[in-house]
Amino acid sequence: MPWRATPTSFVGRRQEVADVRRMLQRRRLVSVTGIAGVGKTRVAIRAAQLMRRAFTDGVEFVDLSGHTDPASLEQVIAQALDVTGDLTAQLSRRRQLLVLDTCEHLADACSGLVRSLLRAAPGLHVLATSRQALRVPGGQALIVRPLAVPGGESALADVARVESVSLLLDRIAAVDPGFELTERNAAAVAEVCRRLEGIPLAIELVAARARHLPVDELLTLMDAYGPLGSQRGHSTMRAVIAWSHELCSPEERLLWERLTVFAGTFERAAAEAVCSGGALPAARVYPTLAALVEKSIVTEERDERRTAYGMPDSVREFAADRLEGTGEQERLRTRHREHYYAVAEAFGAEWPGGRADWANLRAALESFAADPATRERGLRMGLRLGRLWAFGGPARYGRRYLARLLPITSCPDSVRLRALLQVAQLAAGGGDLTAARGALDEAEAPAARVGARGGCHLAKTRGTVSLCEGDLAAAERHLTESIKGLSPDGVVDATVELGVTLMLAARTGEADEVLTRARALCGESGDAATAAWTELALALARRAAGRYAEADTLATAALRTQVALHITFGRALCVEVLGRLAADQGRPARAVRLLSAVQRLWGYEVNPLLGAPILAAERDPDQRELRETLGRQYGKAVAAGRAMSAEEAIAEALSAGGAPPVAVVPFWAPLTPREADVAELVADGLTNRLIAQRLLVARRTVDSHMENIFAKLGFSGRGQVAAWVMGRRQRENG
Repeated sequence: MPWRATPTSFVGRRQEVADVRRMLQRRRLVSVTGIAGVGKTRVAIRAAQLMRRAFTDGVEFVDLSGHTDPASLEQVIAQALDVTGDLTAQLSRRRQLLVLDTCEHLADACSGLVRSLLRAAPGLHVLATSRQALRVPGGQALIVRPLAVPGGESALADVARVESVSLLLDRIAAVDPGFELTERNAAAVAEVCRRLEGIPLAIELVAARARHLPVDELLTLMDAYGPLGSQRGHSTMRAVIAWSHELCSPEERLLWERLTVFAGTFERAAAEAVCSGGALPAARVYPTLAALVEKSIVTEERDERRTAYGMPDSVREFAADRLEGTGEQERLRTRHREHYYAVAEAFGAEWPGGRADWANLRAALESFAADPATRERGLRMGLRLGRLWAFGGPARYGRRYLARLLPITSCPDSVRLRALLQVAQLAAGGGDLTAARGALDEAEAPAARVGARGGCHLAKTRGTVSLCEGDLAAAERHLTESIKGLSPDGVVDATVELGVTLMLAARTGEADEVLTRARALCGESGDAATAAWTELALALARRAAGRYAEADTLATAALRTQVALHITFGRALCVEVLGRLAADQGRPARAVRLLSAVQRLWGYEVNPLLGAPILAAERDPDQRELRETLGRQYGKAVAAGRAMSAEEAIAEALSAGGAPPVAVVPFWAPLTPREADVAELVADGLTNRLIAQRLLVARRTVDSHMENIFAKLGFSGRGQVAAWVMGRRQRENG
């Protein structure tokens, strides 16, 4: 999954971060433990950011807070890592740091899976956050304790250097930029930190109130509520959350509790659809949500595609406990699953609407499956998510879900037929051809009862399975038969597969004609995901015919679409085709870089298009011709390709021929536009104070940007940042 951003600056914890990094250098599993709200996730993320360069396959973050089923843990992690094949097999080829966040409710399952992964993948390191350490031989644990609180310090500078005070001052400055530590308020600031026992989340919640109240009045308000720090650890955290709950308006308390129905993050539209009603009209949901964000009850994360909301685990747990056992809870679950059923309906036509909502889609599917009266609706929802299963990653979960419901669900023959054919298709795509054939055999009876249309759908899936088996004659026969009676959507898929069949049979002229027709059908239906596959197959056909420039354009377009739509399945084949085409067109250095880098991409997915037999025949592990052509430069090109991350390999593949790199790896990556502005001014020799004046922002904001820049780039000094910027400028100008 995309790397998790932290919405606020990182304060303190230098020793803990250094300890985690040191442990990861000696051990392959480190558990970061501690009480609720103590900052385990922030420490883990910071340490992982600073170690990115030590792992050639990068750092991946998996948030487990929204997942409760131990049996599906492997699928959850595979989905987050964009792995479409076997997770253990794929990770065995990588040197990677895997961050598993919030493991405590899945501690046994996480321990077992991590043990297996570490045994199979010698280059894998795991950093886990949990209230208890994972039980894996050879693992090591770090306990994150609350921040230091003021003791006998008297000088303002000494008080300000205490970590809990630094955090409180930073968070108050975020809501009240004019706030400063003074002789007048220092005692109140110190006492707030002592009362909160240095627990970071508690400090965040109290600091959010400073927008409207001075610190001494906050302290008075805390006194009026009762002693927040009367007990250690968990009790203090819960008392602060309860205090924050008490200070919320009735609408805010109601929404806070209702939001616990979501698994993981959610969007504004989902909150309005699921959580409105009664004392909270739909028009009041967003203003109330914004108020909870302001109070640090709800978190907000934005990227170029969406704004996602969530809640810290301990905050969610408090509100969920208040809702437990009420009729409201069941009503919310019903509204939640019906909302995501509607999301699945839209997802059938609008890619990529479901990947970001996967945790909630899964929760809705399981809710339907748990009630015998709604299992048919669960089957229908699973069918609507067919493209998510095929292109977005969780194919094994989709197959398992449908197969689990089929024997225990009463439904019309048309639904049963579609579900069995979906199981067959997913099994074939995963290489389980025996299971695919079994599902096809079981589908014969409902297909006969459905009639001619059912027979056409059965023939189409028989063609798909035959294609995966390598029986191209049978695939051509079944697919040709099915096209005569399918709906427009079915005709598109069958035509694409027929074209692929002809291309794999080396009948490139016929394949070109069929695939060109399929591409036009995709354009008419607006099906960009299938169009990408069509363009890739057409690129292979054009390459076979010696039309290299056209093939290059088509393969590039296919890869761009896959990146834009977050399709994980098929990127490796696109990059390999573009590497072959670079060799065909006299660009040997580019060819070697791409063909050396593509092995890492193949590690993310099973082989599509039967592993591309049309390419397999010409695979040469030693790349003799390219080696002879490049001479001494060959080794450098191989090293450059092998050093690329998956994203860098894709960017390289898309950057040829004057086309700009794809947006997923922008020119200033991994910096945000504002961080890039700051970095450029650092290279120009400006201090943080002068940068703040130039950008018209607070000095503290620039300090925060610099912390992020150092963390993202793995640097420790301004000179390194300046050198990095100068390198980027040279690339831009040359």
